[in-house]
Amino acid sequence: MYRCGPASVQAIKHGNVCFQFDAPFVFAEVNSDLVYITAKKDGTHVVETLDTTHIGKLIVTKQVGGDGIKDITDSYKFQEGQEEERLALETALMYGAKKLFNTEGIVKSRSDVHMNFEVENAVLGRDFKVTITFRNNGPAHYTITAYLSGNITFYTGVAKAEFKNETFDVTLEPLSFKKEEVLIQAGEYMGQLLEQAFLHFFVTARVNETKDVLAKQKSVVLTIPKVIIKI
Repeated sequence: MYRCGPASVQAIKHGNVCFQFDAPFVFAEVNSDLVYITAKKDGTHVVETLDTTHIGKLIVTKQVGGDGIKDITDSYKFQEGQEEERLALETALMYGAKKLFNTEGIVKSRSDVHMNFEVENAVLGRDFKVTITFRNNGPAHYTITAYLSGNITFYTGVAKAEFKNETFDVTLEPLSFKKEEVLIQAGEYMGQLLEQAFLHFFVTARVNETKDVLAKQKSVVLTIPKVIIKI
């Protein structure tokens, strides 16, 4: 059973994770950094890149008197980049919040290559496409080796099974962009779906000239087709 005990919202906002009962857990849910690491064969781990904005972008609850959503993000955290936000994080660390990996002094990207990807509206039982975009903002010529992995996941984010993996190479001219499309066929995921119809895509790429690692991930809930029954 996945559950969370009561916690002070004000304590979470200000980083006072010393308060009972689940303040440290909820603080981590809304403020964590996403750390991409490479696991080496000798058992060591190298931090490759860091995404400080992926987690805690939007916190919502149900509207009072309606079926819409109400944005309550400001109740749980200060806006990204504000001095109060940094102070709350430092307070949490002072009260015992721990980082699993040392993310201080991560080497900035040595290339001008950026990567993102989009998943088109995915309907249960139909094929859909994942489009990966590579953009070169610099004057150099780059070659990239990329890998896409698609997984069936539980609602907690734990992977059940990989249903798609594809490797491809991309050549980027200076000041240009290139799109790669990967077709996801219904037969690849339908036989392994869980109740939530929840898919997770992970794309990682290496710039061969600079050894920079690019990584992005997205979760997708399949749209359930409407069924209209006439009697």
